[in-house]
Amino acid sequence: MHIPEGQYNLKEFCRVIFDSPESVLEGYHGQRIKSFLYLSDDGWRDYLDQHYETEELGGITKFVGEYTNRKGADQAAKFYVGEYKDDLQMVLTAETEEAIRQALRPVSEHSDCLSPMPIMTEDFQTMNEIVLSSYDNMRIAEFKSKRVPSLADARTRPDVDREIEYKGIDGRDRLDEFREEYGVVPTRIQYEHENVSIRIDTSGKFTLETVNQESFNILFELLSEVVVNVLELLDVANQIKFEKREVEPGNLKIQVPEVSSGEIDFDHPVTLMQAESFIKGTKNSDNLNFSFTDVTKQAGSLDFSAQVTDENRGSLFNVSATEESMRIVPKHNCSFPSLVEFYLAVIQMLDGGAKMKLYDSQTAA
Repeated sequence: MHIPEGQYNLKEFCRVIFDSPESVLEGYHGQRIKSFLYLSDDGWRDYLDQHYETEELGGITKFVGEYTNRKGADQAAKFYVGEYKDDLQMVLTAETEEAIRQALRPVSEHSDCLSPMPIMTEDFQTMNEIVLSSYDNMRIAEFKSKRVPSLADARTRPDVDREIEYKGIDGRDRLDEFREEYGVVPTRIQYEHENVSIRIDTSGKFTLETVNQESFNILFELLSEVVVNVLELLDVANQIKFEKREVEPGNLKIQVPEVSSGEIDFDHPVTLMQAESFIKGTKNSDNLNFSFTDVTKQAGSLDFSAQVTDENRGSLFNVSATEESMRIVPKHNCSFPSLVEFYLAVIQMLDGGAKMKLYDSQTAA
């Protein structure tokens, strides 16, 4: 993006974009803005400074990375980040998907202080209701839905775990029909209106295909609906940890491990087949890099345990699951991004209605 030099806060920066989209986006393919939200912790600014060329524009930081374009040439990719709330940063860019994949995604892949913001499936339904209630003539041109029993009943084969993608001018009607018939709810939606074209999905990515004030107003309104739950998730993830506390029994000084565990409650009973599919899905994903070792499993009711490693960050934790929940026990370097991204993997590939909470605190013997 071509941004005039100046000092901006986040909303002032967005105004520069929608007041002059032609000059800001000149030369960019597609003429659209993509927004990504990141949960953050102390040190994230230093992390950007270490890995990117940065420039301060008041409350906005411009950071520039490199990627290889379709012609095989190295090219600069520009991104801008500003604080939406404490511990929640918004990144804005007009770069291509390839530039984002190569230059932006690594922002969080190896960081212990930045993680993509997930949107819980239930919150996503609230966001959809807000958009449709605000615009009677809003069209849904495309959507992706998946089965979430706690959010929708199914008339046809309710025990089948299904996922549906649809494109068509009657998407708004089809979305409701599929929900009633198959119990699926949206996880990605493309909205179309005379002045608005915007795509949202549960990974926390927002694509503004019409760059105007109305699109930005929708973006900020939707974020205001989910930010509380997202920051509560961050708080839970930060409390799941392995620490050593020094105690002094008598004249001795010893270090005693303390473990605060987490738990993911499933929305519906999970089977062994689904757990095995989840493990395979995380291995084959382009966006995740979790490995599972010491896997034990038993047929019948789910009885499953494994050691999980975040290969990007070196985080290590144990999981043990029944058909109702999965317990997470941290072991080594268990930073919040690893836990948030593992939870994101669960709601994307295992159970869209799952909720993560703090399990307990205990002193290990």
